[in-house]
Amino acid sequence: MNDFPKEEFTNRISKIQENLDRENIEAIIITSPSNFRYFSGLDSNFWESPTRPWFLVISKKNPIKAIIPSIGITALEKTLIKDIEVWQSPNPNDEGVTLLKKTIKNFPINSKIGFELAFESHLRMSIQDFINIQKELSDYKFVDVSKIIWGLRKIKSENEIENISQICSIASNVFDTFPEKIYTNITEKKATSIFKKELINNGADYIMYMACASGEGGYDQIITNPTEKKLNNGDILIIDTGSTLNGYFCDFDRNFGFGKINDISLDAYTKLWESIESTLEIIKPGISCAEIYSSLSKNLIAKDGNDGSVGRMGHGLGLQLTEPPSIMRNDHTVIEKNMIITLEPSIELDKNKILVQEENLLITENGYKLLSTRTPEKLPIII
Repeated sequence: MNDFPKEEFTNRISKIQENLDRENIEAIIITSPSNFRYFSGLDSNFWESPTRPWFLVISKKNPIKAIIPSIGITALEKTLIKDIEVWQSPNPNDEGVTLLKKTIKNFPINSKIGFELAFESHLRMSIQDFINIQKELSDYKFVDVSKIIWGLRKIKSENEIENISQICSIASNVFDTFPEKIYTNITEKKATSIFKKELINNGADYIMYMACASGEGGYDQIITNPTEKKLNNGDILIIDTGSTLNGYFCDFDRNFGFGKINDISLDAYTKLWESIESTLEIIKPGISCAEIYSSLSKNLIAKDGNDGSVGRMGHGLGLQLTEPPSIMRNDHTVIEKNMIITLEPSIELDKNKILVQEENLLITENGYKLLSTRTPEKLPIII
């Protein structure tokens, strides 16, 4: 179990039960790693093994229940969950399905049973098993509960805020001193290797995500792993890290120039910085994601009308690298106190050449608090 007090999880369970009662949903079945962790407190990376499904059953009246493979019982017994059923797994012919159906049958006929079926959610069980459960238990109504879950998860508790703040501070400190540790002709792989070691040495638990890209005056994408490409005069390097502490992510990037950088790229870097700076002035509870997007993008529109974005300019942040909502033109989610979001504007310099900047921030009662140290106003140059 992670370092959070038991009350953190009992509060979460109580809140979801209130929602289930209000929506007349008898129970929800949790299968995805982040939601399983959110409600149980199970601290494990065993989810990297996709062989065995895990089920967490939260009803509107009964105590929380787990149906899990036997390998996990000792770990789960250390959480607040006391009602645990197990099966021997791997068992391709019956991966907990019989036990799950038995549990569902304990609920009244025709009642609604929720699963994570949409809205940035997924089932971590055999789709065929889910289809078969629907067919065999046709007297029940299977519904999506992803919006209910995200309605809870988008507002962070004090414990969550503390962990996200700490990992953002750790990554910020590493980014701030990083120019002292890299040099011309260093490879992308070597640069990110140094960065990863510094993150761990400064207290990060894991580096779950690290994208790296570089190129003359910019780069063509921001999602792939580093290569053996050497960084030479005129290149701009971006590193984007999703590091974790106690399961909670930071997610922001920084750019570094090598030698002499062309004026067009320097001007674009400044435009991105100013885009975030002016948007920070309007950030507060009550503003919508669409309004934030409009502010970020208004000075970045190219002559052809292209805003240079990849569909959005930021998102929620927490137990996952990206969470709802999305900072985009058609997301009208209203920002609330204790949400944590990223601002991530991008600008297109040319075909297949972009620049991106990103910050992490907490929404406060009257505004915001930066969790990442502010991107340098001027592009850091490595000589």
